[in-house]
Amino acid sequence: MLRQPRRPLRSLPYAILPSLVLVLLAALAGCSPRYDWRTILSDEGQYAALYPGKPTSAARDVAIAGRKLPMTMEASRIDDTLFAVGVVTLPADDAALRREALASMQAGLVANLGAHPEAPARTRAITVTSAAKPPVALEGVELTVTGVSPQDKSPRRLTARLVASGTRAYQAVVLEAGDAARDARQAEQVEQFLTGFHPF
Repeated sequence: MLRQPRRPLRSLPYAILPSLVLVLLAALAGCSPRYDWRTILSDEGQYAALYPGKPTSAARDVAIAGRKLPMTMEASRIDDTLFAVGVVTLPADDAALRREALASMQAGLVANLGAHPEAPARTRAITVTSAAKPPVALEGVELTVTGVSPQDKSPRRLTARLVASGTRAYQAVVLEAGDAARDARQAEQVEQFLTGFHPF
């Protein structure tokens, strides 16, 4: 497994939750590398993820369940698709707080995408396996939502897996824009990224 050094994102005109899903949109400009899958271990975020390119990093405080909490994010862009993992550090190892954080993160992702009422967000219960040995099964939720960017009015499609463990709440997110958001051409890559995410 490869460890990649973290580097700050150079340009962050937007943010998700409610300030870090639109930072993802800011990274959608520029040249695109080919798919180059590699496993990244994040000591700070306490997770392993399979990225299609070398990720960059950002960190800021976000509003979660009525609190301002630190969030880190690592993201990699391929053409008009962003692959990202966001981690919120919670003040305590508390089940109720984890549920609040996940609900707040899910609401923020949906709101920031500019979803249409006629295309409501879809969710389903999933199991995310941890990176522990032996792995631990964690209850999570998968979110799928389509919408139109409030910035450039182009279509967006977001698929995310949200899960919490201990003092961390996670969101593994794939955000497709433009033509990529109109069809299922990248379904295999989306699934590969989401199933390759494992919290410690």
